[in-house]
Amino acid sequence: MAKKSELAKMTSIFGSVDKMNPDASILEDNSISTVNEWISTGCYALNAIISGSLYKGIPRGRITGFSGPSMSGKTFIINKCIANAQKEGYIGVIWDSEVAVDKKGAMGVGVDPSKVKSYPVESVEECRNQISTLLDNLIKHNETLEEKDKQKIIISIDSLGNLASSKELKDAEAGKDATDTGTRAKCIKSMMRVLTYKAAKAGVPILFSNHIYEGMEMFPSLVKTQSGGKGPIYLASVLVQLSTRNEKTSENDGAVALANSHNISGVTLGALTIKNRFVPSFLKTELYLNFKTGLDPYAGLFELAEAFEVIKKAEKGYNFLFNGESIGRKKEFEKSKEVWEKIMPVLEKVLNEKLCYGGGGDSEDIATEIEELEDEEVDDKE
Repeated sequence: MAKKSELAKMTSIFGSVDKMNPDASILEDNSISTVNEWISTGCYALNAIISGSLYKGIPRGRITGFSGPSMSGKTFIINKCIANAQKEGYIGVIWDSEVAVDKKGAMGVGVDPSKVKSYPVESVEECRNQISTLLDNLIKHNETLEEKDKQKIIISIDSLGNLASSKELKDAEAGKDATDTGTRAKCIKSMMRVLTYKAAKAGVPILFSNHIYEGMEMFPSLVKTQSGGKGPIYLASVLVQLSTRNEKTSENDGAVALANSHNISGVTLGALTIKNRFVPSFLKTELYLNFKTGLDPYAGLFELAEAFEVIKKAEKGYNFLFNGESIGRKKEFEKSKEVWEKIMPVLEKVLNEKLCYGGGGDSEDIATEIEELEDEEVDDKE
């Protein structure tokens, strides 16, 4: 295989093509195809099934979708990602097709509304053209700036499923009852095609929510049908499918119930990655969304740690397998920040080894790195 220095010398072969494509680079240094920044979802387990790391989350410069039924937390999770992105200097831009993203709701999950631009939108074509223009403007604005001075933006489309096609809107204005013959699905696929490359070049994460519905198949599939055809499935880098289960306060010790919610305190969300270009697909975790206190950051960690054999059931509760320490029964430590601060560095190393493509090293390397982490913690305490 040719080395980088050898490729750089091959100007007679690559030079004229490089002039035609200014974004060309040697794969080793390719900035467009490499994700070097991630935005937390606010839940460690959800971060893990998306990125292979408890501490990463949504990839910068890629399209990530959250699909699910009504009240499955799609908008909440996306807005939480925007709030976390704002902490890293991002400006939020929302294309709102449901007229449902309001100041009060956004502030409830930590979003600074003074640093969010909102665009109400009706059609797929309008949404595509406006986002495409914004990305072009951002690329032009940043092209001569140093990395530290570049403007960072995160985009949300909420929701993809409620966008109509221009034809659909014109037919409605004319009083026609013509049914959609695939025009909308083609428009959505066109939008995804146009935005994929521009988002990567601009370094802009694009998040969208979408509706799902049960098909009429004889043998129901684990992957539910999304609104808008196959475009989102083909062109998004990550797709997370959500499912719901309402829970009462009696089922969740310490949960806060709203007086007018008939003792329903929140919803347990099942999150399944039906597509992922960073780690294997079809990873699943459970999240817990309390309607008043928000998304539990530690929800799903117990199942994750047990599945990857970082903790194991013992005679009296569970043991932390790295050092054999007893950590008690599930109810005693499941939401304990102190216990998870011990377990998470070990779990992170195991996830990197087991999930990340080409990552991790062997178990001895992982053990050594964890010992170093523990030594650092002891030094800090001293």
